[in-house]
This record gives sequence, C-alpha cells and structure tokens, in this order.
Amino acid sequence: MNESHETLVLRDEQDQLLKCEILRQVVIEDQTYALVTPVDAVIKVLVWEGEEEPGQPVNGDADMEGILDEPDPEELQAAMPTIQAVLGELNLTLQQNGFDILTVQGELPAVEDEDVLEIGESDEDAQEFQLLATFFYKDQKYGIFTPLDPILIYAALPDEGDPYLLTPDDPPELFDQLYALLLDLDEEEVDDEDED
Repeated sequence: MNESHETLVLRDEQDQLLKCEILRQVVIEDQTYALVTPVDAVIKVLVWEGEEEPGQPVNGDADMEGILDEPDPEELQAAMPTIQAVLGELNLTLQQNGFDILTVQGELPAVEDEDVLEIGESDEDAQEFQLLATFFYKDQKYGIFTPLDPILIYAALPDEGDPYLLTPDDPPELFDQLYALLLDLDEEEVDDEDED
C-alpha cells in the first residue's frame, strides 16, 4: 500500500467534475483503489424547518432554533447567487462540482466553539460541522456548513480509462476490504500515538 498526495478527477453521469486528492492507494485482485478527498473545502447548505420545540435553542443559540433539513434541490439551485454572495463576504468562492458536491476556494474562518454543531439523523451518525454563515431566501433561514473532518471517498483507478467513484451498487465485500485496508490504518495510527 502506498501513501500519495497526487490528485485525480472524478466525473459523474452529467460529465461534471470533482477534483480530489489521493490519500492512500491499495491493490485488490489486480485492481487499484484509492481513498480520496475533495481538494477544496466541502460545504453543505441546510434549511431550518420550524422549531423542534418552542424556545429550544441549537447549541445554546436561541437564534438557531428548530431542526435542520436538506433543502429542495430546485430551491437550492435558485439560491446559488445568494449563497455565492454570502460566501464572497467571507472571501470564499463557491464551486459546484460533480456528484452534487459544493466546495469553496479560499481560507476558511477559524473554528469557534459556538459555531460547531453536530448534525445527523441520529446520535450514531452525527458529525461535527462548522457554521460559516446564515442567510434568508424566500423567508426561509439557511445555514452554510463545512464538516470538521474531511469527506472520504473510495475510487477505482483502472489501468485503462478514467478513475471512477465507487457506488452502493459495488459489492459490500469490496467496501469491507477497503475499510480494513484504508481506514482502519488511521485508527491504528491514532491508537499508537496515544500509547506513545
């Protein structure tokens, strides 16, 4: 297995591109696979849908009451000029990439504790996100977030042809192998560092 900091470009079915950095590579049955992450910072735009409970704050902030949900794709697309303008105030440039992934170019603001939220459908899959900004569009409140941990993606690197993203249609056994070879190593390294 090799560590690498090379880049590759993934292409979706609409021929849109996503530039990624190769973190690690491994060969399984003569096929090369890679663990990759988008080169630019990933962002997620969510909408506040009412209040979870009257007066129930999010992370102690009474201005962020309610629950977060994925916006309607058409509404999100219509709001793109507003999103770009809001990000521009932070000296960030919005990029729309393949696989419906939004990224920004520029230096992200420093992480403040009050801007960190846990977002997920359950406690088990909750991830920490930094709130970059909020804005209103058509009387609805939106938040622009970036994950604190990198977005990790599995890709196949065939000898001939372009690299491609692995999908849930690929065999579950393959994902188990890739997890063991590419992700478990990170956990082992962290454990070794803790022991030192």
